[in-house]
Amino acid sequence: MRMRELEKASGVGRETIRYYIREGLLPEPDRVSRNSAFYSDEHVTRLRAIKRLQEERFLPLAVIRSLLEAEDGSRWLAPEAFPMLDAMLAARLEPACHGTGGSVADVAKRLDFDIPMIEEHVRTGMIVLDADGKISARDAEILKILRDMGEIGFTEELGFVSEQLRFYLDFVEWVTAQEMRLFFDRTAGQVGEARALDMAERGVSLVNELLSQLRTRALLRKLGERRRVANDNG
Repeated sequence: MRMRELEKASGVGRETIRYYIREGLLPEPDRVSRNSAFYSDEHVTRLRAIKRLQEERFLPLAVIRSLLEAEDGSRWLAPEAFPMLDAMLAARLEPACHGTGGSVADVAKRLDFDIPMIEEHVRTGMIVLDADGKISARDAEILKILRDMGEIGFTEELGFVSEQLRFYLDFVEWVTAQEMRLFFDRTAGQVGEARALDMAERGVSLVNELLSQLRTRALLRKLGERRRVANDNG
């Protein structure tokens, strides 16, 4: 295929393709003349793998090149690095949700939660419905926490509206992106899938505990600083 066809098949622009060739991430094409080259399905496969490892696994090009050049480098051309990690990790972590999900109406009734409020949390992204419009067990647990927060006083009457919780979502999206980047950067090509699964599973609970302690420490420090400022001003 020609360059134009390769761009269309891979979703990668020609300048990037040429850069990858210069950097050794892609093999040289078959050149019939100085300005004419033909590319194969191998180029498409490798380009898709590089793009996937960058976008989904957050790996830098130097790591990707080392993975593809390894003796077992062909396995990184598969749809995913650690192809079973996502499914196996989900299977291990989902049982941590002791409750059950269900339809919006069923979850609302079970948790004594107003349906319009659930719909508002769906709108802001705090709750995500599945393809069938149902609430997962984990999202039901999140709703339970939100309900409990309302019961202790975090209510709309005091100005605690669901939209304001967006900063928690933004923080979680940011921090998990950094975690995934670091995890795959350090483990891809270095450890087997079984060890990566164990690290990921145990790491989730440990990092949750770490974040809890760091957050509590920071809150207490800020409250102390606020009290000192108030005393100084008094």
